[in-house]
Amino acid sequence: MHISQRLMHLGLEHQTAMKLAHGIRQLKPEDPSSLPAIAEHIRHIFSGDMLEHFAGEERFIVPILLQIGRQDLVERLHADHSRLGELADAMAAPTVELLEGFANLLREHVQFEEEVVFEAIEKAGR
Repeated sequence: MHISQRLMHLGLEHQTAMKLAHGIRQLKPEDPSSLPAIAEHIRHIFSGDMLEHFAGEERFIVPILLQIGRQDLVERLHADHSRLGELADAMAAPTVELLEGFANLLREHVQFEEEVVFEAIEKAGR
């Protein structure tokens, strides 16, 4: 598969992640007892689709970034992935602030990948 097609596929997955982040930020549960169900849904998505997406980035994006000398971007990518995992794990005891923190980091991470990582790869002609 050509690089632009792979980036396009990852970009489509990013759209889904942005919708999730937006939806989480809009949540203001009137009843705090609904938080565990919401958090479990997020954890389910994270443990499936998002971890699969991260694995795809590890197989495809990270080697390219290393080839073009962008270890700094790899480090940020790994740090974001790790922090998102920590937040997802912490949802075993969810709070509104935790959900909002997850949503905000997810949004920032997607923007970083779209605007910085993908741009670096395209500029390098990869």
